[in-house]
Amino acid sequence: MRPMHRPATSSLEKALATCALAATLALGAAACDDAAGTTSDDEAAEAVLPGKADNYLSPTSQEYSLWGLGAESLDAADEALTHDEKEAKVRELLALRFKAYAHFINQYVADKDSHDSNRGYGGFAGLVRGSTLEFVVDPVDDAELEWAFIWELEMGGPADIMKRLPITTGADGDSTFLVQLPKLDAAALRSESYPESFDPTKYDAADLDELEVHITPEERSNDGWPLYAELAKDGVVDVLIEIGGDYNDARYDQQSAEKHFKWLVDAGFSHTAKAVSELTLESAPFTKTIDMNGAKVEVRVQLLFPDIVPDAELDRLRAAVIAGYETKDVVIYDGHAGLDPDYSGVVYHYNPRRAISATDLAKLDLPEKYQIFWFNGCKTYGAYPEAVYKAANKDYANLDVVSTVNFSWLSQQTFTTSGFLTELLALDQKKHDPRTWTEILTRVNQRANYNVYYGVHGIDDNPHLNPYADPASLCRTCSSNNDCPGSGNLCVSLGKSGKRCAAECTADDGCPGGYTCADIAVGGRITGHQCLPVGYSCP
Repeated sequence: MRPMHRPATSSLEKALATCALAATLALGAAACDDAAGTTSDDEAAEAVLPGKADNYLSPTSQEYSLWGLGAESLDAADEALTHDEKEAKVRELLALRFKAYAHFINQYVADKDSHDSNRGYGGFAGLVRGSTLEFVVDPVDDAELEWAFIWELEMGGPADIMKRLPITTGADGDSTFLVQLPKLDAAALRSESYPESFDPTKYDAADLDELEVHITPEERSNDGWPLYAELAKDGVVDVLIEIGGDYNDARYDQQSAEKHFKWLVDAGFSHTAKAVSELTLESAPFTKTIDMNGAKVEVRVQLLFPDIVPDAELDRLRAAVIAGYETKDVVIYDGHAGLDPDYSGVVYHYNPRRAISATDLAKLDLPEKYQIFWFNGCKTYGAYPEAVYKAANKDYANLDVVSTVNFSWLSQQTFTTSGFLTELLALDQKKHDPRTWTEILTRVNQRANYNVYYGVHGIDDNPHLNPYADPASLCRTCSSNNDCPGSGNLCVSLGKSGKRCAAECTADDGCPGGYTCADIAVGGRITGHQCLPVGYSCP
């Protein structure tokens, strides 16, 4: 989660003052409860001179800061309380109110499908992360019974959501939109019994409130590479593919298990089983050896799915899923998901429903080593990333989490998983070609996944230099890319300096001192970024 970006101090004071014044005045069921190009040696790369051309990253979506103003009143009987007691009571009410705000903002901004009773209300492919709510409060009367507050939360959504929403731009340049919600007194807030499919057209106007929501795009994180060296440092990349249970008559979980099995075999993984029905919890993993920067690395894939055990042995399946999260390098969940962290999670079986809730994921004994979690289900952005980052041994440095802002599609599970692993491990290449997170996510957002909006969390500390690059060769004279050792190193034309070796990067801090991460172009088109000397001249 990126740091919250509430208004600057002067704006904050102005907002509180204003608030104080107001106080005194079809592709298949949704999962809900092309390889990157290369530059060949005959294509000359050249430097592009300047001017010529949240801890979250996605090629199709981004994060937004939402904030607003409000007022809260205490009862006359509360005047006898101390200042701290009054503030504690206000904060208790605000915590409940903000849960309601998150719920009703989601009701408005989230996409709807044909099964939703409020499908005509809003629908902009946005999703709020309710647990990121923050607020500041201040009393505005001498008795401290009237309090003004500013609330703030975080939302993920498509990159063009500002064009989709009915935005109003104020005289101060602030962008706002309005969200309707029922009037909520303290009793209603404490009950937390909000309508799941809120439709304001079914309410009398006198029973509705309007919430003015300010929206500001968060600064985008820089692209970066997964920690490939960490994944493969023991000579093995262990992968778990967990296919969640399905309640639909089509049984997408069964279809998906068969398709995943076939894809693994077609991708060159070895296994003694001839059909998915032969797999058990004790089966050996699918295996394939790949070349990662000159080292032979074995990729081991364990495939789990609901019918791998009889219903009477679902506890064994649960244990296997947990063991995967606690030991594997890469963990993929393809299945039903949702916003409630105490209910939604890894649904490893349906009929009967069995799940490890998102809340319980935080309680797992996750390892200190670097891992990648891929949560491919509806709206996993809302609860899953924050849950696993709460685990004792996890932080942004040793965990990258991919989530979905919008719906995901059960019929696309195999395409998504195969695309992700193909890009991550370059399975269609003779040698591993390290791909950035943008390259990986761009592939899985193709075809029917165009509206899923995959994004990765925890990327701000990921490498900004190609992990196989050779910085020692920077500025070396060259005539072709082959003269520049290391994957991603190119021979770049630097004007008067002639052709010199450069190295693939995504941000300036990926380059050594004296170098900047600059645009390069091939055939007049910007194709990437390379570490080039400051001043674009080599000694």
